[in-house]
Amino acid sequence: MCKYASSCELCGYAIEVKTEHQNMQEIKIEIASDCPNVSSVTNRPIILDAIKELMVTKEKSEFYHLLDGHRHPEDCTLYDNVKDAIGRSLGRYYEIA
Repeated sequence: MCKYASSCELCGYAIEVKTEHQNMQEIKIEIASDCPNVSSVTNRPIILDAIKELMVTKEKSEFYHLLDGHRHPEDCTLYDNVKDAIGRSLGRYYEIA
């Protein structure tokens, strides 16, 4: 498990990302934030292909598409924070494995 904390550069809300590998490919992500704009992805587990999320462009990212209802997804740093958390988690996962 990896915990990652930051704050959005746009609105200043705190963002906490918790990641846990389900297997060699899938990762479970839980996001906590008080920002009302990201409520669609907070406080629920999200399962993603970790390697794919790091390799594809933003437009092809499954997580980025989950932010479709977000009012300002281009300016919000949530996507980048989650991507950083996935990268850190992958490094830690392979160190342990």
